[in-house]
Amino acid sequence: MDRLDDLTVLVEVVDGGSLSAAAERLGLSASAISRRIAQMENRLGTRLLARTTRRVALTDAGATFCLRARAILAALDEAEQALTEMNEEPRGTLRITLPVMFGQMLVAPLLPSYLKRYPGVTLEASLSDRNVRLVDEGFDLAVRIGRLADSSLIARRLRSMRRRVVASPGYLERHGTPQVPADLARHDCLTLMTGSGRPEWEFLVDGVRETLRPNGSFQADNLWMLRHAAVGGLGLVRLGDFIVEDDIKAGRLVPVLTAQELTDEAIHAVYPATRHVSPKVRSFIEHLLAGLAGLADGEA
Repeated sequence: MDRLDDLTVLVEVVDGGSLSAAAERLGLSASAISRRIAQMENRLGTRLLARTTRRVALTDAGATFCLRARAILAALDEAEQALTEMNEEPRGTLRITLPVMFGQMLVAPLLPSYLKRYPGVTLEASLSDRNVRLVDEGFDLAVRIGRLADSSLIARRLRSMRRRVVASPGYLERHGTPQVPADLARHDCLTLMTGSGRPEWEFLVDGVRETLRPNGSFQADNLWMLRHAAVGGLGLVRLGDFIVEDDIKAGRLVPVLTAQELTDEAIHAVYPATRHVSPKVRSFIEHLLAGLAGLADGEA
């Protein structure tokens, strides 16, 4: 077996929930599967699976590796499938779900040209900031912002992203500029309303993640309203760069704590793992990539 076979073995073990299930699907013995996993772990220098008497589960390192493995296998499938589908036009209903602000600001302008190019596709777009369960809710594709945790989905990176903490020049003149995340305890922080209380803001301090729950006098369930509140001088807000980039360039908002911003977040298109990706899903992802390519990476 080569390394691509190794990736297939790992994904089959995860999907089947056990070594024996993967062995049955691949036509191998359970001992052969166990040996392949052990060889991978030795080569990588880390444990990928946590084994129990009944089933196996991914370690944190295994979850990250499995996510990449699925993407590699999916890319190979897509390359092979593309050769046989070069003349197949995308068609049918494509159901997508998008974060509200990203959908409104960056995706909506790209939709007319997509539908003109592929008249056989009927597009249904839902804007929501909640983490939609694609298969259960019947969606073909989602755009997700931030670090991905679900290794059962295939992910295609669309662009990088940073969450910027910003405030108006007037607010900073009146209240001072925070120098470290702990200083936020003395500031008015504008936060997004969630069902689990005030959201956490994450920072990277001396190479270590630091999490805090900021407090303030204003909350909203809409990011654009929070952006308006910050421009109006009500306090500090933490928003994706694509939302506030124009305000920063125009001087309406000033970024703070820039040295502590996280650098490992991105925006991905995700879709359920299948043997073959439909032309409508593939064409839409490629259209997004082409449309966003005109923007500098990490800028709106």
